[in-house]
Amino acid sequence: MYTPNDHPAPSSAMPPAGFSAPFARVVADYVVAQGLDAAPVHQALGLGNAQLNDEHLRVPSARLAQALAVAAHLCGDPHAPLRIASFVRPAHLGSLGYAVMSVASGGDGLALFEQLQALLCTEIRGHHQVVGQAIETRQELLGPVPRSTEFWIFFVAARLGFARWVSGRALVPVRLDLPCPPPADPRPLLQFVEAPVRFDMPQCREVMPVDWLAWANPNADPAVHALMSSQAGQRLQALRHDAGEAVAQLRQQIAHSLRTEGQVPPLEVLAQRLAQPGAPGAAASARQLQRRLAEQGLNFKSLVEQVRREQALNDLEHTDLPLADVARRAGYADTSTFHRAVRRWTDQTPLAVREQARQRIGASPR
Repeated sequence: MYTPNDHPAPSSAMPPAGFSAPFARVVADYVVAQGLDAAPVHQALGLGNAQLNDEHLRVPSARLAQALAVAAHLCGDPHAPLRIASFVRPAHLGSLGYAVMSVASGGDGLALFEQLQALLCTEIRGHHQVVGQAIETRQELLGPVPRSTEFWIFFVAARLGFARWVSGRALVPVRLDLPCPPPADPRPLLQFVEAPVRFDMPQCREVMPVDWLAWANPNADPAVHALMSSQAGQRLQALRHDAGEAVAQLRQQIAHSLRTEGQVPPLEVLAQRLAQPGAPGAAASARQLQRRLAEQGLNFKSLVEQVRREQALNDLEHTDLPLADVARRAGYADTSTFHRAVRRWTDQTPLAVREQARQRIGASPR
């Protein structure tokens, strides 16, 4: 007999990444709804029934993929992951689910979900952009996410199914790209999506009509939205606070590398430096640092850009270093690239930024 204590949640300075436990609970909920014993699913997820209600616990994507395969075997249905996705409701997403459910429009829901997505998962991070008449969402992998067909079908079907449930509309995407092999029989998925699906792609990408941003939400409720958004925001702040120390140390390593080397090494090298004896804080792998950055709403590229910007503007405003030296200390190989970066940040030239700072200092009371 399986009990929750058979697989206690690990405890460490760097907690496991993955999906929130209540979201993973949907697999067990579906199996129970079929009149079956969900203990094998709990075993695969590594959490007992009570633990799956705890929003602070995480289920790695590899375990979720395993649980989906177990559920398909128990149900005798190879398409069970697709059907499980239709079971996802706000309760499985916690405060994030209720906040998204009560937004005013599709665009508001997409923006809010992207802002708070670390509450749902810290191994995958979505980025959307509007390109012409389409919305393109690309899923960035922040951990060892498996190329499991069951997992990726469940992942995209849950997103699409939840959007349809919230909007009350038969939303049809333009195309889906999945980074996994095709199922033996793709017809049920194609019938559900009602759009082309490409398999074995390098990245998960969802292409949707731009008019999805404009639909009015029939479940819009300003009072519920304010309450749930506040709760979700507080949870995200707590998550980011836990991640803050690791990110702060990484930021210091980036700044030090820029000043001493004129460039930033790969994240793997910085992780090794942080793990050296005498380095502050707990050791972390590059993957773990990526997840910590995601919890802060960042990625490595954006953090490097922030540090370079701070370094460059500080040197322009508070030193008399030649522009070539300022550019080098910020990691720019030539001044023309540096000029373009400063103009992008400030809409001014480097010399104008320096002169404005001097005027401001001269005008300040002594």
